[in-house]
Amino acid sequence: MEDVVGLFVMLLGVSHGVETHCDSRQNGTQCFGALGGTLVLQLMDKASEIHKYEWSKNRTIILEGRNNAIAFNRIENKLFFTPSNGTLRINNLIRTDGGEYKLETFGSDGKSSGSRFQQLTIQAPVSSVLLVHECLSHGERKVSCSSGGADSPQYSWTLDGDTLTDSQLLGGNNETNIITLKQHVSGRLVCSVRNDVSSHSKEETVSTCGVETHCDGRQNGTQCFGALGGTLVLQLMDKASEIHKYEWSKNRTIILEGRNNAIGFNRIENKLFFTPSNGTLRINNLIRTDGGEYKLETFGSDGKSTGSRFQKLTIQAPVSSVLLVHECLSHGEKVSCSSGGADSPQYSWTLDGDTLTDSQLLGGNNETNIITLKQHVSGRLVCSVRNDVSSHSKEETVSTCGFIFINCTSANGTHISQWVVAADNNLCIETKVSPTDTALPRDGDESDITESTNINVRTLTTAVCVLAALVLLLVVGVSVVCAQKKKRENKPKEEDDQELTYSEVRIGPRPGRQMKQRAEEEVEYGEVKFSQRPRHNVEPAADECVYAKVRRER
Repeated sequence: MEDVVGLFVMLLGVSHGVETHCDSRQNGTQCFGALGGTLVLQLMDKASEIHKYEWSKNRTIILEGRNNAIAFNRIENKLFFTPSNGTLRINNLIRTDGGEYKLETFGSDGKSSGSRFQQLTIQAPVSSVLLVHECLSHGERKVSCSSGGADSPQYSWTLDGDTLTDSQLLGGNNETNIITLKQHVSGRLVCSVRNDVSSHSKEETVSTCGVETHCDGRQNGTQCFGALGGTLVLQLMDKASEIHKYEWSKNRTIILEGRNNAIGFNRIENKLFFTPSNGTLRINNLIRTDGGEYKLETFGSDGKSTGSRFQKLTIQAPVSSVLLVHECLSHGEKVSCSSGGADSPQYSWTLDGDTLTDSQLLGGNNETNIITLKQHVSGRLVCSVRNDVSSHSKEETVSTCGFIFINCTSANGTHISQWVVAADNNLCIETKVSPTDTALPRDGDESDITESTNINVRTLTTAVCVLAALVLLLVVGVSVVCAQKKKRENKPKEEDDQELTYSEVRIGPRPGRQMKQRAEEEVEYGEVKFSQRPRHNVEPAADECVYAKVRRER
């Protein structure tokens, strides 16, 4: 019967507390037990091998036995010893169970054969883990991790399975219960808490800290806006100390209740924080269902209502990013502006710091997310997107999409004045307008382009006329030379069908003449034709030209 009762108590202890194990067969062992839990202590190998043993604390014997028989058990309602394997089980641990214990063994002669000491520490286990988020003014997210009243808790954090790094944390370290995440950090955040008797963890998905908005709700019917995932700071009253009792509710459900400077009730204390001294209410991690109509009602000391005010709260997804997409069309450039999934976005466009005008837009207006720029428009284009909780903008430099403005006369004499794609331009013989000038015409500058084009055409015409005159002079000159040659060839001369023969003729002073008059001999080469046939006059063909070659060398 006693064994059955002992087993029942043992199971009860396991079901209501943490079970820890400790091997104390070495002297000076440090053991830990969980408050309200169970400690399984390996006290010895086999009690049958020991003639007598005593287990005591502060010289007070708690357990005494001989071989396999238990002679004394001071706390038998929670302590169970098994002699056959030497294990001691202590259930329902309390703070006073901690301390230093001594096991002393004796031989058959009654003398001590040795002793060992064990140090037992009782710790409150980690029963639960709670995460509390708070968005700070610059977009950082402060996260607090509570450990359910555990003794000596140790903390560690991971994001998406990896330990948090310094690049993700704003100061501090990864082993505290409060951390501050930088603005860009998001993902699956886990806080793990452990001590020597237990461990627990809590996981939550965190996003980048939302936008913080402010609203003064001291006027009845105030319209407030909060950013999805962000924080709303609501000025609910001046000072709570001036109001005997107040209730802030939604759909007749009281969310916050207080008296003077004391908060009596807070339904969503993990995300709602009220400061009675200045009457401000802070709501973190806003979700869609936080939107709606709220009512603040005040009461006097007699319990009667002294007035009420209503606030309307609308939750909007903020503008998280802005993206510009370009597309060149045959009649201009199409630009699309996306707002990152924001609620109720409003758009505006500027070019080089000035609002886009109708003269720069091809249809539409300046307040849509898609515009078409005319061919001549280029510069620094900015799309700005805003709603009631946030705003963002994107800037890009746009060109004329390859368009040029031509003002000229085509090869068939047709006058052309229009915008064309430079790569496909074949309307004019030559266009002197460069692509860098094609942002024109603007503001009356088209006349300047026309004048410049006309000057270039006149210059080209003059150059063509000069070239034609030079070619004509060259033709006349050649004709004259050929005519002179034909005239000379009509005179009688020796002709032979044989090849030309060259002979070298030296002209020098005759013997007996003065040799000193000429220091150098002159050598002249001439072309001589020989024919064995009788000399007769041969008229050359009309087209034939005869050339002579004479070289004189000193």
